[in-house]
Amino acid sequence: MKTLFKSAMLWRFLGGFALGGIGVLALHPATAETVPHAPATIAQTAN
Repeated sequence: MKTLFKSAMLWRFLGGFALGGIGVLALHPATAETVPHAPATIAQTAN
């Protein structure tokens, strides 16, 4: 277990994972819609 925590590969993986997570949160637009509209909602807004 100690060798796993001293492994450079593990720390590079965790560092990249953390940077990727921060990038996703920072670059995600605040107005982005995560759930597509239902067809009934689209029909209501078209009128």
